[in-house]
Amino acid sequence: MKLTFDIETLPTNDAEIISAFEATITAPGQYKKPESIAEWMEANKDQALKELVAKTSFDGLYGRIACIAWQIEDQECFSTLATDDEATSIRRFYNAIEDCKFELSYCGHNIAGFDLPFLKHRSMILNIKPPADIRRAMNAKPWDGCISDTMIMWSPDREKRVSLDKLCRAFGIDGKGDFDGSMVAETWPIDPQKVIDYCKDDVRSRTREVYKRMTFA
Repeated sequence: MKLTFDIETLPTNDAEIISAFEATITAPGQYKKPESIAEWMEANKDQALKELVAKTSFDGLYGRIACIAWQIEDQECFSTLATDDEATSIRRFYNAIEDCKFELSYCGHNIAGFDLPFLKHRSMILNIKPPADIRRAMNAKPWDGCISDTMIMWSPDREKRVSLDKLCRAFGIDGKGDFDGSMVAETWPIDPQKVIDYCKDDVRSRTREVYKRMTFA
């Protein structure tokens, strides 16, 4: 049975990590004089730190999982809850996998390059053991049968891979509209349910429909 899933991630909020990033910020090499270095730091340091922290959303070493949505075949689409912390979200997802009585394969857009590695790294850091079949997918090659990655299914050539939204438009499927992944970090603290609904729509209304078109289902 095929389980389609998606994760939404957040940047680190760990003060020690942020402080360590801050300590790495220096003025570009062309600034030699102490006063010009100080002037550059005053004008640019805050933005440079903001950008460094934002990038941790893409790195399982530092970032966090905000929510997970999943759907097994044509069954109901489920998700973690707005009240779940990261560890609870991961455990809720893994419990759903373990409750399934059939062997699962995993479908998603860029899951081989992002979702599965990120989930694997966060599970390691939080010491949460994944179920056996998703652990197999985490360690599989992108072309193995236990993974259906719609990004790679479109083209294995990195230069020709496209976003889920572009595939939706090409196939005449409703795309992401006025909300996308770049808005998750700023939206989650004020309206987590909006992020969860977006994540679920990515699974049930976009990724699954794209997969069906790609497989002529």
